[in-house]
Amino acid sequence: MAGPDVIVVGGGPGGSTAAWHLARAGLRPLVLDAAVFPRVKICAGWVTPEALADVEVDPEKYPLTIQPFTACRFGFDGVRHETRWRRPASYGIVRSEFDHHLLERARVAGAEVREGARVTGIAREGDRVRVTSARGEFTAPVVIGAGGHHCPVAKAFGQVSADEEVVIAQESETRLPADRLDAVRDAAPELYVESDLQGYGWYFPKEDVLNIGIGVVSGTGADLPRRREALLASLRASGRLPIDLPIEPFRGHAYVVRRRAPRQLAGPGFCLIGDAAGLARDLSGEGIGPAIRSGILAATAVEAHLRRGAPLDAYAGEIVRRYGRGETGWLGRQLGRLPNTAARGLVRMILATAATRRHVVLGGIFGMREVPS
Repeated sequence: MAGPDVIVVGGGPGGSTAAWHLARAGLRPLVLDAAVFPRVKICAGWVTPEALADVEVDPEKYPLTIQPFTACRFGFDGVRHETRWRRPASYGIVRSEFDHHLLERARVAGAEVREGARVTGIAREGDRVRVTSARGEFTAPVVIGAGGHHCPVAKAFGQVSADEEVVIAQESETRLPADRLDAVRDAAPELYVESDLQGYGWYFPKEDVLNIGIGVVSGTGADLPRRREALLASLRASGRLPIDLPIEPFRGHAYVVRRRAPRQLAGPGFCLIGDAAGLARDLSGEGIGPAIRSGILAATAVEAHLRRGAPLDAYAGEIVRRYGRGETGWLGRQLGRLPNTAARGLVRMILATAATRRHVVLGGIFGMREVPS
């Protein structure tokens, strides 16, 4: 039996989408993931209509947890603003369900999927790449790195720098019993930027699931536990989190912000997508949409490379065109894309404050711009 045409390291939304597209194009992708699905994946779960369209998921027919919302609240330094849309601006999903759904679809399309296959080594051998995993060794002309912040493909080929800016986060996701659903019924998701502009938090109800989280750029002054307790105290004081409502323990994760030291996105025999490429949005940490879109772009580039010899560098160029080079100071150029003048005024206020404070984690609010008011 012939080996795979492409090895995809990571079975999350980006990796499974890339494999799905490659299999539908008649190629033989192999997906390797260290976990066994469905696996625990704590995530706020922002998914835009654009992202759902990219994976051809109709929210009206999606059989698992999905929560449309037409309002979102944004708070900074005691000022709160609510934006409303005529139709759903975004959706909330449960990542463990969503990821399993997409991976199984890739498998049905013809992708080979090996779970429990932690990758331990990656090396070029002539015109092929050898990948060593807990489920065996495999070679292919191309490898796609979709393994998140610590992706082994990124470490092998992406020129990962010690100067990268990394956001560390903690989240709690609780499935509520029927008698506690009134606590979140009709509640809108909320995003908070902390007054020092180093951290952010969120409150996100999704059907019978409540996700609460906090993130901060790692380094001096991060103090994630203090920020987490301050967020919980604020939510309880406002009544949005009832004092007697038990929630699941917080779990941690990290993602790189593609601003200070962007990774090499493509080169001989490889592409990086999603969090492995540093594409998560700063403010909300929302990375599902960029992971999915980059997975599609990578699959398109890899197919062209394998069938026509097109260079994979074209993929990197497309990522830069869509998401920028990762440079600092890009936020001001995005203000005109916000849904309304009130939201633009609030962010201008933040930018004015940022002139004398550290300017970080603000970009992700643009993930909800698809449906204007």
